[in-house]
Amino acid sequence: MKLKHIFLLSFILMACSTRLSYAYTTSISISQNTYDDIITHTVAKGETVYSIAAAYQTTVQQIYKLNPKAEQGIKAGDKLQIRKVRAIASYSNHLIEAKETLFSVSRMYKISVDDVKDANPGLTESTFSIGKTIKIPVFNEPVPSAYQSGSNTMRSNIEYKVQKGETLYSIGKANNTTVEALLNANPSLKNGGLKDGMTIIIPSGQAANNVSGTEYIPTSMDTPSAAKGETVRVGILLPFTDNGGSIAKDKLTEYYEGFLLAVKDMKSKGLNAEIYTFDTGPEKNTKRLESLMETNEMNNLHLIIGGVSKQQIDALVKFSKKTGIKYVIPFGSSSEINNDPLLFQMTSSHSSLYPEVVSAFVKRFSNYNIIFVSEAGSNNDKMDFVNELKKGLSKSAIQSKTITNSNNLLNDLKNALNATKENIIIPTSSTEVTLRRITASVNLITGNSITLFGYPEWQTYSAQVANLHKYNSYIYSIFFVDGEQSGVKDFAGQYKQWYNKNLINSFPKWGYLGYDTGLYFLTALKQYGSSFDNNISRINVPTLQSSISFEKVNDKNGGFVNNGIYFIRYKENSGLEKISITD
Repeated sequence: MKLKHIFLLSFILMACSTRLSYAYTTSISISQNTYDDIITHTVAKGETVYSIAAAYQTTVQQIYKLNPKAEQGIKAGDKLQIRKVRAIASYSNHLIEAKETLFSVSRMYKISVDDVKDANPGLTESTFSIGKTIKIPVFNEPVPSAYQSGSNTMRSNIEYKVQKGETLYSIGKANNTTVEALLNANPSLKNGGLKDGMTIIIPSGQAANNVSGTEYIPTSMDTPSAAKGETVRVGILLPFTDNGGSIAKDKLTEYYEGFLLAVKDMKSKGLNAEIYTFDTGPEKNTKRLESLMETNEMNNLHLIIGGVSKQQIDALVKFSKKTGIKYVIPFGSSSEINNDPLLFQMTSSHSSLYPEVVSAFVKRFSNYNIIFVSEAGSNNDKMDFVNELKKGLSKSAIQSKTITNSNNLLNDLKNALNATKENIIIPTSSTEVTLRRITASVNLITGNSITLFGYPEWQTYSAQVANLHKYNSYIYSIFFVDGEQSGVKDFAGQYKQWYNKNLINSFPKWGYLGYDTGLYFLTALKQYGSSFDNNISRINVPTLQSSISFEKVNDKNGGFVNNGIYFIRYKENSGLEKISITD
């Protein structure tokens, strides 16, 4: 199954199909079950088919099968038929022998064929072969539903065994207590975190059961929180089905696919996470997004990533403030970044990073003979950067030369070069035409050490790569992919394997954007839990394309902006050196 088939083009999209949950991470999970009997559930405000399915340990598809009208949407007060289930207690192994079939094995263990397939992702009649060992699920007795009716009763302390995928927040919510109360009753959790299978104390004086249909309204006092090692819940919110959006649908899909590969890689490192994927609808219309914000899934997340348009970003900023859930803005920006500590802005304009570029340039090239070139006919599109650089050089008492509107660039360059020093040439335009004219002139000059310094656009000029290496050139950029880097090669191979297609030929590449964003924030959540912002300076990941270095915008209530930027050196031996200048 191609991973792009994860997209369920409905009100809510979620990367959690039974087969794919195992393909990525054990924490993108749906429990595998067998059926017991049917009960009736009354839909409460804010509930979705998925949240109800998760509460009863069944699937959305099973609910739709029993309640066909639910596919058109549900509302508070609706009655749904739900199959109660038995949860998996453990697995046993079975060695496939001659003449056995999926059906005969399922009959042997008194379970269904689907139970066997669900426990063994990718297993089909064609892959069911002699000598293969498969897993056989062993079921518990029926467990009570999360929506059992009952009244609130006071009780004494009780012991509770932590189930796979649970968090302090989910346990507290299910038992009408708080994360703080659980931590106070179990001091060891503050250091070691919550682990599957461990036994904890549910403190006394709390209500033992929730009342069926009770609406859960998040407040600032019970913002979802996960300690180090607990399962974290991350929401991806993008306009996947918007045909007229500012970012093409296929690019958003590639971003999401790259993010899922980061989930897969982090799973292999021990991450426990649930990834919720939402289609926000047309980016200029926030109606669907606002509806999503009322769901339990959205209100129970630890981190949200998404939004493309100003309208969507503004709506998600308000949601973040209301719920206390941290919000990553992957493509745009928000004016609230200066007074909202929950915001993380992934992208910055190059111009906002000029001070870092100028500072790094002065440190690296202060002893060079610096030559600015504004040749005749140039569009001078980088004069803003050149002016900032000249100011920085002047403050450091570093001299430079400028060639303006040259009609004979070769002669003017010869006159400006210094035979006893290294020379660095900086054009005032980023166009390929300007770069080609400069390299054509310096190719005719001998006896001088010459370096070129330029712009992000240069990395897209494939015809000039040889010249960039010849002159030991440098560019600055917030994005750069080294195709020879082992991690880049591995990612491209995995992407082709999983999705049966190549990355879109674009700059930047959206698959790498998604992967780098996922790798950074999933690492942060794994290492520090949902309070990772307190350790932001310690988070360092081997990104493939994006330079990531978050800094708080002010010392008070500001959010965090990614100020990461590279110097890329095209070495004379044809190698590349990627230097982060904001570490």
